[in-house]
Amino acid sequence: MMSRTTEGEPVAGGAAPGRQAQTRHDQILGVLALAGRVDVHDLSESLGVAEETIRRDLRVLEEAGHLRRAHGGAIRAADPVTDPSFITDPEPSAHPVATLAARLLPERGVIFLDSGEIAEALAALVPDDAELQLVTPSIPVALIASRNGALVVYNLGGTVDPADDSQSGQWARESLEHIRIDVAFITVTGVTRDGHLLAANPKAAIVKSAAIAAAERVVLIADREHLASMGLVKFARLADLDHVVVDDRTTEAVLALVADAGVPVLIAASADPHHLNENDQHPNDLHHTVDPTLVVDLNPMNPSLDFPSPAHQNPAHQKV
Repeated sequence: MMSRTTEGEPVAGGAAPGRQAQTRHDQILGVLALAGRVDVHDLSESLGVAEETIRRDLRVLEEAGHLRRAHGGAIRAADPVTDPSFITDPEPSAHPVATLAARLLPERGVIFLDSGEIAEALAALVPDDAELQLVTPSIPVALIASRNGALVVYNLGGTVDPADDSQSGQWARESLEHIRIDVAFITVTGVTRDGHLLAANPKAAIVKSAAIAAAERVVLIADREHLASMGLVKFARLADLDHVVVDDRTTEAVLALVADAGVPVLIAASADPHHLNENDQHPNDLHHTVDPTLVVDLNPMNPSLDFPSPAHQNPAHQKV
């Protein structure tokens, strides 16, 4: 690991920073432009200087109007997160998986909502009379959920991924280590042929894995696009899940993997009835209607209510 130094500090009295300090400033602003947020500890490690040096750099950059300091780091000077209006509530009808997954929301307790458009749609569907606390690594999910006045929302914090405005890193990981979750709704970027769940990068994988470890029950929410795409990191297996909620475009290969893992699956009817490719087999040909008693009155605070175990499932997949 590189040794840290405090050399190259800007001189007192407002003089221009030295060459080393200017180089650091450029690098800090480059990271900020990509991630939307920078962390003092991470910058100290990557730039090989003391954390106090980074804090001074951030003060100088803030005074110049390039950023705004925040707890443990800094964010963009004009960060859109300060204006929640840039997030619009999704239309639930456009997200059939979220609409069906909402039936698995408990009446009270703590839920975890992952990042992505399905999670965002599910956040908009949380009832305003539910006695719930919501934990999420997603800025859009937090903003959408916070519009529900009855819902207590906790955003994990951490380094922001500009691809989906999710947060990861040390803050998020350490926060999850001290949280108990009743039901975690997890998203993925793919599933391997041997039943591993995939995340886009190591940081996202760590957060998802930590959420699963903290949860009493875990629900995978995904549509065909997410299940068919690829991911870099394995973070769990299908067998680690308590429920899978997918759409009716999901391939038979994926459904077979879920069945082999012994996990109950709920299949949501797609909004577009003409979505199938000519070579796809519609799940209507293979699956029966779900027994509604399997997906209602799920209350994690009541030990008598539980997800149905694989041993009690109809051998055919469940479809709603």
